[in-house]
Amino acid sequence: MKIIVFSDSHQDIEPMVNVVKAFSPDMIIHLGDHVSDAVELEQRFVKIPIEYVKGNCDLNSFISSSKTLNIKNKTIFIAHGDEYGVRSGTSGIIKEGKKRGAAIILFGHTHQPVMKTKHGITLMNPGRIGRHARGFWQPSFGVIEITEEVECYTLDYEFYMKSKTD
Repeated sequence: MKIIVFSDSHQDIEPMVNVVKAFSPDMIIHLGDHVSDAVELEQRFVKIPIEYVKGNCDLNSFISSSKTLNIKNKTIFIAHGDEYGVRSGTSGIIKEGKKRGAAIILFGHTHQPVMKTKHGITLMNPGRIGRHARGFWQPSFGVIEITEEVECYTLDYEFYMKSKTD
């Protein structure tokens, strides 16, 4: 199973559409900040299941700010991250992920890609996919591949798309 992970799209749909078309994922996860972008993806790619949570910029949304998913017998905790203070560190979100029995924790908010393992839990921040979002980080996204093993990684959007056209 191949899962594409986006966060912080900030009303920039095109990069997500390009990635979905290039990867043909089995599932999409959007970690908030313009959850309306996730809804638009859901409408464009009706055959691909999508899970999403709201972020701090989704003020009037009734969407949950966090979820626990069970995918291929792997527990994945997803949240935008602002409620867990991820700009100051990952201890808060790790604590919540442990409570939920997560093997993988996905979060956004900082716009900075992060890929690490802590206390036996894989943490991924796919960075920001929105090209016009504030900050100096380049647009990026995450990939989770679940077979007998689980592989998680982040990719730079511009580099990935350029490699597809070369």
